[in-house]
Amino acid sequence: MYREKAGSCARPFRIEWSGMTKLTALLDEYEESHRHPVNIAIHWVAEPLAILALMALAQAVSIAGVSLLWPFLLVMLIYFGSLSMRVAASFIPVIAVFILVVGMMNSWTEGATWRWAVPLFVVSWLALLGGHKIEGRVPSVFQNPNLIFVGPVWLMRRIFRRLGLSDP
Repeated sequence: MYREKAGSCARPFRIEWSGMTKLTALLDEYEESHRHPVNIAIHWVAEPLAILALMALAQAVSIAGVSLLWPFLLVMLIYFGSLSMRVAASFIPVIAVFILVVGMMNSWTEGATWRWAVPLFVVSWLALLGGHKIEGRVPSVFQNPNLIFVGPVWLMRRIFRRLGLSDP
């Protein structure tokens, strides 16, 4: 696994790689502050909703006629691919569904994306913070900002395990 290095003020968790992949180390670090069943349940709902809201907000902003959704998704998939091509590939259907949901919501709200996406994002983050209060631990993203995109991968790893597949 990994060992915590003493004496680091900038980042409480320092990973010693000792042969594990970067993805495994990040997921294990993320797992440390996600053990309470209520916090886990909250993450199953709030994490995807927060990402959906971010996608909607990115879609609503365009530069030179190009929606920021596409660069946002490209960066996210490149990051996932840098960790594991299996992870990146497994997120493609999820992203496709989220794009359809964003499109439907935008149709229903006549393009006023912010009216539903901003409150959804705020409520999702408040729920995630509440889950961590129940857990009794600071959200791991506050300790290591690299973990901002690890939450969805952590959920995907749990799906892989439930299906009896090896970790991504």
